[in-house]
Amino acid sequence: MNAADQPPDAYGGFCLGGMRLALPMSSLREVVPSGQLCELPCPAACVIGGLDLRGVIVPVVDLRVLLGRDRHPAAYASVIIMVHEGRILGLLADGVTGVFTAPAGHLNRIHTDDDLKSLFNGSILRPDDATLVSVLSPEALSRLPQVPMVQDPEPARQHDVDETDTRGGAELVAPVPVMLIRCGRIPLAIDAMAVHATLSDPRVEPSLLATGHCRGVIPYGGSFVPALDLLSWSGLGELAEDAWRQAFVVRLDAGMVAFLVEAVVDIVPIQPQQVIALPRFALPRPELFAGALSRQALPGHDIEHDRRHAAQYLVLASEALRTDPQVVALSRVNTSDADRLSSAAAAGNRAAGAQRAAPARNVITFSLGHETATPIEQVREILPYRAEQTEFDTHTAVRGVAVLRDRSVAILCLGSLTTGASPELTDSASVLVVESDGELIGFAVPALTAIEPTHWQPDGPDASTAGDPSASPTASSADSQTTSSTVSRRLALVGAGGRERMLPMLDLLALARSLQEQAALA
Repeated sequence: MNAADQPPDAYGGFCLGGMRLALPMSSLREVVPSGQLCELPCPAACVIGGLDLRGVIVPVVDLRVLLGRDRHPAAYASVIIMVHEGRILGLLADGVTGVFTAPAGHLNRIHTDDDLKSLFNGSILRPDDATLVSVLSPEALSRLPQVPMVQDPEPARQHDVDETDTRGGAELVAPVPVMLIRCGRIPLAIDAMAVHATLSDPRVEPSLLATGHCRGVIPYGGSFVPALDLLSWSGLGELAEDAWRQAFVVRLDAGMVAFLVEAVVDIVPIQPQQVIALPRFALPRPELFAGALSRQALPGHDIEHDRRHAAQYLVLASEALRTDPQVVALSRVNTSDADRLSSAAAAGNRAAGAQRAAPARNVITFSLGHETATPIEQVREILPYRAEQTEFDTHTAVRGVAVLRDRSVAILCLGSLTTGASPELTDSASVLVVESDGELIGFAVPALTAIEPTHWQPDGPDASTAGDPSASPTASSADSQTTSSTVSRRLALVGAGGRERMLPMLDLLALARSLQEQAALA
């Protein structure tokens, strides 16, 4: 069998002190929270303590001590449980970066006579995020001098199942890794292959995106990633702010989204057929779940406070998560400039909102039959649109009234106002809220696209009035269907990194004032 015909190699990635590391999945037993380690009578300085793993003390090694690097403890560190030749050892980690596969034979091996350097088998390029990781050698780790290993108390947990193996006449398939998650009283699971990374002690910062299930943004990988409350998003409750102790990151085509959880408690292999169906009527959002996983399907698995949890894990459907309209929309608004997303910055710029957006400012782009942009400083807040809460006739531009912190917000369909068309507004739609003369006005758009820089705006005619010298950008109209002729929509060069394009810039504050003037005249 040549390399092209061989099954891909699977690895479990994790990080420690800036190092991107990985272990072969055949040697990675599970991932558990570090908690408080106990002292061990061990002379090896790299053994920082012992982990109570279901009644067995497992020595935990900090690789940074071996390498002579400074230690910076994470608030919620994890321990990777490695198994080799029937013995187990714990490796300290700042966080898990997900399970990934790579074509067989793509490991770039290193060769050295130095025992310490031989801890690394070589490097490999992760196909999912194009980063290089150092692959550890379980054999070399098992030979570290003065480092004790523990006889595996649960050998049944090591799933080495061949695809052609059969038991009782039933064909078995290769096990798949799932990540077990704790969210309050709700135990959840997700395909570990769908998780790009896990974060300990995520720092959630305020943002204009902090509406609905989104709690703000998290700095990660040089960007600020929208952060969703997983429990709230799945319709199962809401996590308290002080319970956001960990998060996992999912990478989509357009960008990344983080999901806030209480704890990532384990990564375990399961058989796909062990996921059982759930009655759809029992779940608020049944489309988000692939089924349930009984604890009996996890031999030897136990988690902290196990008695307070249900007897099964609810398994999230990773494909449904990746295609959820809100998740897809938020993945498009990763940004490297958190200040422009923060509520404080928005408040500071509110006075400048009446002016036309200047070059080099950020804009919000959104779908309106065609892609359109508006200056971000004009937007006071972004709210989720709730179709079931529509109070008024959907054939008019005004769709209803919402409440924002004890203030009323009139919700209007922006498409009806600017083009005369009425695009379908579903739960994936958003409401851009502006403030004019003390009133809050929300403009509903079918979907947000991104937050991007605008480089320049020409001094030529408006996009909405080009070729019509009689049209005035400040004129009023009694007909809300023709309001588009009253609002400046100059073109601007939007985007960066090869995605530059000319888009109409819609002045939402001018539109709000026009509506207020029409109401005053009426």
